[in-house]
Amino acid sequence: MTVPEQIRSEPDVSGSLSAFKERLAETVAWCHRRTGSADLAVELRSPSLAPPPATPWLETMHAVAEARSLQLGRSWRRSADLLGGGLLLLYFPRDPHSDGAARAASSGYLDARDTPPWDTWVAYVEEVARGYLVAWVPPDALGAVTAALRESEPSVKWLVGSGVALEESLKTGDPMA
Repeated sequence: MTVPEQIRSEPDVSGSLSAFKERLAETVAWCHRRTGSADLAVELRSPSLAPPPATPWLETMHAVAEARSLQLGRSWRRSADLLGGGLLLLYFPRDPHSDGAARAASSGYLDARDTPPWDTWVAYVEEVARGYLVAWVPPDALGAVTAALRESEPSVKWLVGSGVALEESLKTGDPMA
């Protein structure tokens, strides 16, 4: 299988996966503080992390991650499990969307354009032919997201089995070239 070539990403993973793993750990810590509510669709869309309007994806990802990092400060603890019991989800913003079907199937966890909540965003990666957002799905939302995947293909997929460059890099431990 040919691995797609990565052009750029936020965080930059061209030389090392450490920035991605650190961002993932921050995301897991932030979201674990908010889960436990019956309505993750609301809890994981913190107003203080809301993405800036009409901004390119790489800049948007940076703004959300920077706000989360500043608010977390140094008082958070890294989960022993890198994924904190959750899974990584890919969102392809330019693919056809489900026109709200995934939102209904996920009880609002995914929005009307199939976008996962911004508190869960980990990275944005641009490859030669596509760009995608990487989001962490907490254990409490796995069932809802799995149900929504039937409605939202091809705009949302699990990272595992997706064939994107990041998947291969995480398997091998090698940064994307």
